[in-house]
Amino acid sequence: MKKDINSNGYIFLYATILVVVVAVLLTAAAIWLKPFQDDNKKNEKRINILRAAGIAEVNADNASALFEEHCTDEFLLDENGRPDNNGTLPVFVIDRRISVIPMKGKGLWGPISGYLAIDVEGKIVGANFDHESETPGLGGEITTEKFQSQFRGKQIRDNGQMVPIEFDAITGATKTSNGVKEMIDKTLKSYSPYFERLSHAQP
Repeated sequence: MKKDINSNGYIFLYATILVVVVAVLLTAAAIWLKPFQDDNKKNEKRINILRAAGIAEVNADNASALFEEHCTDEFLLDENGRPDNNGTLPVFVIDRRISVIPMKGKGLWGPISGYLAIDVEGKIVGANFDHESETPGLGGEITTEKFQSQFRGKQIRDNGQMVPIEFDAITGATKTSNGVKEMIDKTLKSYSPYFERLSHAQP
C-alpha cells in the first residue's frame, strides 16, 4: 500500500527533522562564534577602561596593544581595600597612577554601567558610562562626551573623607540621572578603603 506523504505522520516527521537540523546548525554557529564574541566583549571592556583614563585614541583595532602598553597592573580587592585573589572589587591601574574601577547600576529601563578613572590624589581623570536600553536623547545621553566630561577634575575626597560627586542631571531623565548618582556613590563607598590607603601612601 502506498503511503500518503501528505499524512499527518509524514508532516510531523518532516517538521521534527527540520527542527533538529536547525537546532544543530544554530548550536554549531553559536559555538563557532563564541570566541569572536568573547574577544569583542574583552576589546570593548579595554576600550572603555582606556577612554575613562583619558586615552582617547583607542579603538577596536589598537585596543589590545594599547591596553598592554598602559595597563601596568590589575587586581581584585577585598572589602578592606587590600589586594586579594579572592576579592570581588576589580582595579585596573593605568600608567601606574590611575586606578580605573567598574560600576554597575540601574537606569529607567534597565542596567547602566561605567568606569571611573581616579588618580593617586583622588581626582577623577575621566568617566565612561554605558546602558542597555535608556531612551536616546534622554537617559541615553549618559554615553555622550558632554555628560561624561563634567566628572573630570572632581575630587572624591575632602579633608580625608569621601564626598558625594555632584554633576548636572540630564533634563527629562531624572530616573537615569538618579541611577548614575546612586551607582557612583555605591561604587565609591565600596572602594573607599582602597583610596584611603592610596592617599596615605602618597608623600
